[in-house]
Amino acid sequence: MMYYTISRTERCEKAVFFPPRLFVALLFAGALAGCSTPVLIQEEQPEVSSSPYEQRQDALGTLLNQAWNAREAGRFDEAESALGRAMRISPTAPEVYYQLALLRQDQGRFEQSRQLAERALSLGPGFMLERKINHLLRALTS
Repeated sequence: MMYYTISRTERCEKAVFFPPRLFVALLFAGALAGCSTPVLIQEEQPEVSSSPYEQRQDALGTLLNQAWNAREAGRFDEAESALGRAMRISPTAPEVYYQLALLRQDQGRFEQSRQLAERALSLGPGFMLERKINHLLRALTS
C-alpha cells in the first residue's frame, strides 16, 4: 500500500501520511470548498435607461438631460419645452435635433422625425451620434 506525504514541519520533523483515496478525497473537498460561496439572488428590476447627458455640467447638457428624462417618463410637453430652450442656446447642436427627432418618433410624427434626424446629420455629429441617427433613420423608413 502506497502513502502520500501531505506536510512536514521543520520543528517536529514528523510526517503525516494519508492513504491514496483519502488524499484524493481531501484534495477534491478542498477544491470544492472554494466553490461554495453563497449566491445572492437579486430581484429583477425593470430596466431604466439613464440619460446620456446626466454627467454634463453645461446649460445645453442640463436641458438635454431634462428633455431625455421627461421623454422617457412620457411627459412630451416638458421634453419639447426643454428642447426648445436648448435649440435657442445652441441652434447648430446635432444632439438637440436628434433628441427632438426621437420625441417626434415617440409622438407618432414620423415624417417630422425623419426631417429632424436628417437635419442633425447635416450638422456634422460625432461618430457615435451619427450611428444613432442613422439607426433612427433606418427604423423610420422600415
